[in-house]
Amino acid sequence: MKTTEPERLERLRALLSGARSKDRVGRALGGIEYGNVLLGAMLHGADRLRQGHTPTDLEQLLLGALRTVVPDAEARQWGRVYREAVTGQGGRLPVVPETITRRPVAQGYTLVNLQEDVNNVIAEALAAPNVQIVDPRVAAAGQGEDPVFVEAMRQTGFAVTGFARPSVSQAAAGSAEDGAGQAQEEPAEAGTDEGGDPQAASFRLRLELESFYVRRAVGDAGGTRDEIYWTAAAAAGGGTGRQFVSEEFGGVKAGQTRSFSSAKKVLFDGQSNGYLGLSIHCWEADQSSDDWWDALVKALNDAAAAIDQFMLKDNFLGFVPLWVGMAFEVSKMFLFIMEAFRNYDDLSCQRTIGLDQQDLAVLAHYGQTTWHFNGDGHHELKVKYAGDPVPFPVGTLRYAVFNGSTWGAPIALDFESMTPPALASYNGVLHALFVHPADKVVMWTRLEAPVGVGGGSPAWSKPERLGGDATLYAPALAVGHGKLYYAVTGQDKGLYWRTYTKTGGWGPASKFDGYGSHYGPTLATVREQVWMVHVSGDQSLFLNTHNGTSWSSPQDDVLEWQVGAAVAMVTHNTDTWKIATGLDSKLHAGTSQGHPRQWQRRGNVDSPLTNWSPALTVHDGKMWLFIRSTDGALQANTYNGAWGGFQKVNPGAAKPMDAPAAASHDNKLYVMYRH
Repeated sequence: MKTTEPERLERLRALLSGARSKDRVGRALGGIEYGNVLLGAMLHGADRLRQGHTPTDLEQLLLGALRTVVPDAEARQWGRVYREAVTGQGGRLPVVPETITRRPVAQGYTLVNLQEDVNNVIAEALAAPNVQIVDPRVAAAGQGEDPVFVEAMRQTGFAVTGFARPSVSQAAAGSAEDGAGQAQEEPAEAGTDEGGDPQAASFRLRLELESFYVRRAVGDAGGTRDEIYWTAAAAAGGGTGRQFVSEEFGGVKAGQTRSFSSAKKVLFDGQSNGYLGLSIHCWEADQSSDDWWDALVKALNDAAAAIDQFMLKDNFLGFVPLWVGMAFEVSKMFLFIMEAFRNYDDLSCQRTIGLDQQDLAVLAHYGQTTWHFNGDGHHELKVKYAGDPVPFPVGTLRYAVFNGSTWGAPIALDFESMTPPALASYNGVLHALFVHPADKVVMWTRLEAPVGVGGGSPAWSKPERLGGDATLYAPALAVGHGKLYYAVTGQDKGLYWRTYTKTGGWGPASKFDGYGSHYGPTLATVREQVWMVHVSGDQSLFLNTHNGTSWSSPQDDVLEWQVGAAVAMVTHNTDTWKIATGLDSKLHAGTSQGHPRQWQRRGNVDSPLTNWSPALTVHDGKMWLFIRSTDGALQANTYNGAWGGFQKVNPGAAKPMDAPAAASHDNKLYVMYRH
């Protein structure tokens, strides 16, 4: 039993007309202005080919994907059905954007046209509820998939998880322990490859599927079989693309955990320079035919090749938004093409997941992760890492100084860090914390004038280990009660804190009992207290206060935000501001007048999109807000009753990897970041 060409063309006609808008594939493809541009270009190219025109570069690529599952003659008929729908509906189709449908047959759609439209495509993808950009540490650990995102999978049958990709290390020579601690302006970059990009070490990745837990069974409408199997396309660039098909699991029921056989569990095994793209599909088997398996394997191989090729294009428009936008479009193309064969095997859920070096390093560190597949059924897929250790991406610390009118050129320190730094001015000294890559230990350095006759210009001290505290997350600093407060999320995800005084040094570490944290915590001075905000496992915020003697118990954040990174907090005049990057990559703001349970929403701060934590400080009577925008720039905004608007700090020179840190010190404003 198999579908026929007339049946497939009728399915296409129904999708293009909107007759299937309430079906899951119709929901997945409909309701957006610029989305499905690749699907539209494929159909436009099929019609142009049918009418004797030579397809463009992009159309040829997309038609090649279509030809993996239907004969060439049928591909031309898909073009005919498309043209009939465009003519009959006045150029307005529910699943193809007008940038395609309004295009004459003689005018093809090229890669250049895609570049012109891609910003709109990306914006719509980022706004989609089934698209998630998360902190790299959270993506790899399988945490932070909020209920809205998981439910959107069920509504559409697919989802995309992207990552906030840092660049590979451009570190200067020397480590945090053996560096002399002296600053120099813009040292030479690390070695580059033939394309001018920084060189990255290659390592062997191996991901194995261990098991899946059934939260909700798919169920079989036909009543003949109830079996689950998994397929995947994976690639890490450089010709590594490959496909995976598991065995079938029969009689799957809710509450069961089913294990993969030793012969069919390797999701990916190959070399990588720091990233891995995955397209994973959970199917319900239903009267599978040889034609179906042939079409599926061809489609998986084609998807793997496309992922592999795309891994090499990370500088096209900025990796994170472009990767997510294109993964969103390619996922819908896969759904659309496979829809032609849905009489046989039902796709429960598809996920496209991008892992960069930070993700892979955390995955290698913890050894396993779990990803949700919530479609017709709801399955939790457990993945094991069995490859080489993956080094955390490392950056050198750089900082820029604002002297009241202009920013100085970024100054590089020969300190390597695997997390963003923390900054605070205490007792006339600027303190900085960062994390040493080799052992993940928190390091402490100070900008202070040399002791002795003649003094001299302030210099950064040789970094010291802070009691052996180890973390994968950025530490936090704040000044209160005459002390320097420090907090950190440990490798066990517990919350720890210490205090420092000039005479007594650092005190012993204490752990908060009964709860842990994801991301790094945030500290701020609020009137007569020190406040700490941390992010729980479901990406909700909790607040503790310290009165100089003890910490309060954690209190739910009344703003009820769910965030994609650690928050920033500072007191300006009578208001304590809290600003966080939401899961929508926008900045959300709230204020309190000194009471931890009384917060007022202040809406969104108009800003470029960002996927990293912001930084806040007060300098010269103004509140300063710093972000790393998705185009890689360090940007600053000021507030003194109204926002002044974001401007780039040293355009072209200040290029942070991720979140910045900021502090006012000695009548100057300092911003520090990893480069």
